[in-house]
Amino acid sequence: MICMLRQRFHLMLRSIRFISESQNVSPKYFVTTPIFYVNAAPHIGHLYSALLADAASRWQRLLGCEVLFSTGTDEHGLKIQQAAKAADKEPLSFCHEVSYTFKNLFQEADIAYTDFIRTTEDRHRKAVEHFWKKLEKNGYLYKGNYEGWYSTQDEAFLSADQVTDKTDPDGQTVNKVSLESGHPVEWTKEENYMFRLSEFRSRLLDWINRGVIKPAKFEGILRQLLVADLSDLSVSRQRSRLQWGIPVPGDDTQTIYVWLDALINYLPTVAGYPDMPPGGHQHITLLVKIL
Repeated sequence: MICMLRQRFHLMLRSIRFISESQNVSPKYFVTTPIFYVNAAPHIGHLYSALLADAASRWQRLLGCEVLFSTGTDEHGLKIQQAAKAADKEPLSFCHEVSYTFKNLFQEADIAYTDFIRTTEDRHRKAVEHFWKKLEKNGYLYKGNYEGWYSTQDEAFLSADQVTDKTDPDGQTVNKVSLESGHPVEWTKEENYMFRLSEFRSRLLDWINRGVIKPAKFEGILRQLLVADLSDLSVSRQRSRLQWGIPVPGDDTQTIYVWLDALINYLPTVAGYPDMPPGGHQHITLLVKIL
């Protein structure tokens, strides 16, 4: 186990060195872990991600760069709403307790992050609300009916080809599950806000063609998704089903979908969004996300 971890660690450092040398190292970099779900206490996988991100940030500092190293906790969504209920606690109180265990673990492991963001913070809510209004103003949102499979544990909408049958020993179908995670799914039909993702195919392909995604295998995965039918995304849930989240500005019947909510966490940590000056994000020349 130790040998495997050591090999992956050295491979990661070589990858970072290659990217740095090939892009004429600039003074500032952004390294981030995922923001971690607080539906349960941290485990070794969370710490492993944080340690790799810490090593990456320390490596860039040794190269003479100024580094932004962000981590934190993802605290909204149906899964967390249900976990808090199971623990007989209010959602925010439940989130406080679990988030602090992550923060304490990282401090004990000497993880030298520069920012620990929580999605229940006011600065995050402000950024998400501003981002939503920008999408709305630019015509990228519309109300539509979503009908399909939904996994509560994955907090994800799934297409038909991402779902499979789970069978018992006799070969009888028990239920439907996610093909990737194996978690149960349920058929969902509701009116939500939709994001016009289909309009961005050509722009995303142009961006990918610049060679901005490393390693190359991830570029290939994303390219396949873009070549296939790129459907619009559901970016909200009915508030009657999901109360624990940021309400859609101007529509208290809807909650902003947790993945869109969580995605915005990188903007305040990088450049103080939405209060950053014009071009405030341009000082970041490389983003390394440790999964």
